[in-house]
Amino acid sequence: MMDTESKSLWSHLLGLGMEGKHKGVRLKTLPSDMLTWSAWKSEFPDTTVLNMSRTNRNYTDEFYKTPERFVVGFLGGHGMYHVSFATLRKTSVMNLDARGVAVVATFDSDSTSARLFKRKLADRVLTFESVGKQQFKDKQTGSTWDRSGKAVDGEMKGQTLVPHVGIISFRKAWMTFHPRSKELTLD
Repeated sequence: MMDTESKSLWSHLLGLGMEGKHKGVRLKTLPSDMLTWSAWKSEFPDTTVLNMSRTNRNYTDEFYKTPERFVVGFLGGHGMYHVSFATLRKTSVMNLDARGVAVVATFDSDSTSARLFKRKLADRVLTFESVGKQQFKDKQTGSTWDRSGKAVDGEMKGQTLVPHVGIISFRKAWMTFHPRSKELTLD
């Protein structure tokens, strides 16, 4: 990536200025999501979009037909971790422990959306299980949560899980930039 103001080159997988005025500067990471337009529009119906000319035609439905090509990577307690989309397709909710960082990964294979949330809420680490396509439930309170991380029913109703930054990437690119990244799998 290159910013238009300083023409500095940035690594999106490292969040780091690589060349130019901002070389060595680390960007603040923010939670984000990558999903199909129809899924986004369904979740956020009042969305508007800036329509710019496309420079790459590779992002079609066919692009996502091989989930083993993709991972969601994130920072854990002692380094980087990743979960493959192939693993996530087998379960829509996956409780992860990244050396002391308790995270839940949710996945919707229709929209190819992987979201990460911190499992610790109010000094309690929650364990989740799927209860349908778009919802999951914690075992500790029996509360039901939606894919945005908000409790919609039960003892925790109205509470929201804190998003955990995850980066969707090609597996090969992720491993190039994070060769010591530990892959988390189903037990």
